Amino acid sequence: MSRITKIAILVAAIAVAGCDAGPIAPAPVVDQCMRAELFQSCMKSLPAGPVATQYNDWDEVVDSCGSAAYYQALRQREHIKPECQP
Repeated sequence: MSRITKIAILVAAIAVAGCDAGPIAPAPVVDQCMRAELFQSCMKSLPAGPVATQYNDWDEVVDSCGSAAYYQALRQREHIKPECQP
């Protein structure tokens, strides 16, 4: 048997074996209430910034807090209160 045939058989066997892997969990959604709390907590924990800067560093800080809050607030839908669901 050629090497390509062996690889093809192996790939087919893996594909068939993976069919009985069970149900896939639903994708997490963002808990908007938790996201708001995390964002506000992040912003409050920052030290006082400079009064004048050459660059808009605060834009990066706000983006970083927003991104961190988003990913930390990901939950399964059944664990989120209805008023906090998107």
